[in-house]
Amino acid sequence: MTHEQLTTVEQVISDLETASSRNDVEALVALFAEDATIESYLVSRVFKRKEGVCRGRTEIRELALALSRRGRPWGGHEPPIIRGNTVVIEHRSASSDAEKFSVDIVEVKDGRIQSLRAYAGWRAILALSGGAEADAAPT
Repeated sequence: MTHEQLTTVEQVISDLETASSRNDVEALVALFAEDATIESYLVSRVFKRKEGVCRGRTEIRELALALSRRGRPWGGHEPPIIRGNTVVIEHRSASSDAEKFSVDIVEVKDGRIQSLRAYAGWRAILALSGGAEADAAPT
């Protein structure tokens, strides 16, 4: 991987963080390739379907809008781990800097996010199930 490619991947992840923190749905969607996918436990909940995959910017926009209205149960994240075009981001619980919540694996291609796969920890599942115990659960 060239320095230029690494810089591009780092910039995409930085832009993703900025758009997310500002709740800027259009800036967030613009970071994804036209045919990008998001695989997440949230997709089936938001779209009320069995499959947990969003395909393309239109569905990604719908997911982002739904999540922006709902709020995010996760807080900050650890520094991203970048290996070539693959980035791993480990999110923390909103209630604790120590508790891990979920992991995103992001694939960047040609300066755009090609895929994002979100994997949930037990705290994420509990929070999304409406269990307030997620914040009070022992570590």
